[in-house]
Amino acid sequence: MKRWWIVLGMVAMIGIFVVMIPARAYSMILENYGTHLLATKGTIWYGSGNVTVAGKTVGRLKWRIRPIEIFTGKLAFNVTMQNQSIHLAGVLKRRISSTEFQGTTALSHSHVNRVLLPYEIRVEGEFEINDLSVKINDKRQLEVLSGSISWEGGTCRYRADDETRIFEMPAVVGKLTHTDGFAVLNAHDQEKDIPLITTRFQPDSGLFETALTQHMLDLSQMHLSSSADLSAVVLEVSRELY
Repeated sequence: MKRWWIVLGMVAMIGIFVVMIPARAYSMILENYGTHLLATKGTIWYGSGNVTVAGKTVGRLKWRIRPIEIFTGKLAFNVTMQNQSIHLAGVLKRRISSTEFQGTTALSHSHVNRVLLPYEIRVEGEFEINDLSVKINDKRQLEVLSGSISWEGGTCRYRADDETRIFEMPAVVGKLTHTDGFAVLNAHDQEKDIPLITTRFQPDSGLFETALTQHMLDLSQMHLSSSADLSAVVLEVSRELY
């Protein structure tokens, strides 16, 4: 009987120790992905912290552990992150050699415009990503990407020939996929179901590629001589984001 009391005492001590591990312990995991968790509060079971990437704060991350999944060999958390331009909610799972996220995300146009800035393009409105699934291994390599993206459309601006051109875009829907190390987005006109744009991003190299269809050029009033079908790709550009 005394032996059982000793075992129970040891289990209780281990449980108390784990519960009291501070939230900043997660910083060591995130740093493998070039991300930092600052100003943490709480414990590894329930807490929050500011997520920063490249020295910029992305948002305040809040988490609550899903204890039953510990018995399946992984740490899993219900997570949310929100600021004035991003809202994220879903389940974050940490395995021995990879990290996964499944959930939804809403991005304001400010995040999208940061990517479009080198092309002197600006858009308005909010972008929603549903059924998002992402898996990254400890070598920072993207292994899984899927989801659907939608944008209600709106006013867009871009610079060409030293003048600013303004046009209206229809509602856009698209699919996120992962092919040959690239994160790929295929987007099309929701009403007419005609392809608009394909983007490819390679996280390892920072290479960002964009292919525009004739329909996209017509909508943007970019007058290039072409007799191509509306769904045909007529313009391709690429650049290294970093």
